[in-house]
This record gives sequence, C-alpha cells and structure tokens, in this order.
Amino acid sequence: MFNITPETRLEGKILESPEFIAGSQHVSIGEGHKEKIVGVHVKQILDYIDRQPWEQYRRKLRTIAFLHDLGKIRVIRNEKGGIVGNSHSQHSEEIARRFITDEDLLYIIRVHDRYASFFREHSAQRFRSDKFVKTYSVADLDVLTRFNYADSNNRDKFSVIWFEDKCLELGLKKDLVYQTEQAR
Repeated sequence: MFNITPETRLEGKILESPEFIAGSQHVSIGEGHKEKIVGVHVKQILDYIDRQPWEQYRRKLRTIAFLHDLGKIRVIRNEKGGIVGNSHSQHSEEIARRFITDEDLLYIIRVHDRYASFFREHSAQRFRSDKFVKTYSVADLDVLTRFNYADSNNRDKFSVIWFEDKCLELGLKKDLVYQTEQAR
C-alpha cells in the first residue's frame, strides 16, 4: 500500500491494521499538507527520513510517521469547516495507543502540529511563551524537531526553524538541527 515497505514487525502490524488501511486512504480537507491523501503523505515522510543522517532516531521517526495523522479520519467538522471536538492529533494518539506504549512518542503524536499554531500566534503578536514552554518542556525535542522537518518535507522550513529558535531562546534546547543537518 502506497509503496511502503515495513522495516519492523511493528510497522507491518500498523500497515496491516484496519486503522492504517482506512486512515491512510483518508483525504484531508485542511490546509496542512498539499498531498491530501494521508498515505501519500506518510510515504513522503518516510522518503524524507531515508535521506537524512538520523540513524539513531530512525525507528522513532518512522513509528510517528505511520501513526501521526491516522486520526484525521475521525475529525468532525462544523458547517464552516471548524473542528468540533478532538483534533486529529488527539485522535491519532488514541489510535497509536493500540500499537505503542512509549509515552514520549505518544506525546509527540499528540503535539506534533501545535508548533504551527504557536508560529501563527507569534506572527499575530499573540505568542504566549509560558504556554509554549509548558507544551514542549516534557517533549523529546530531538525527535520532535526532526519529525517536524520530515512532516513538512522541508517545504515549510521557516516555521520549523522558528520553532527550533524559540526552543533555544526559551532554554528548552541546546542545539539546532537546521544548523547541523538541514543546512546541507
């Protein structure tokens, strides 16, 4: 499916699951990704990860890639297109709990796309650093930052760089991925 080859038993289990089969075929209507079919997006993330020198993060990043958007199929929208109830990332975390128990990865799935909201708030002069710190102080930022680059397929690198800079500025991170790995 989507020309994705599993590398581990867990990946095979996820790929063969009804949750992945249904979720990967879902067509997103949000503004997040140009490739609207979730499975196409997952494949693009996996291909991006393949091109990076991220061996020590590879298993975690791939697991997140498989699971992070599966909840999109469960999102309920009102007549204006706004989300009613849980976001796709909350639904994705719930689905992911059927496959993994690693709380760090589950948290990343839950917050993987929140940086975009913080970026928009910053652009609108409404950024709340206390909320940002509370959200990311417990996250594995080495994994999350790399996933953010992979999730955006490096197309919207500016907001991910802003995220990294903000983590550094607020003392949440000590080094920057884009300076060492993305700049090449």
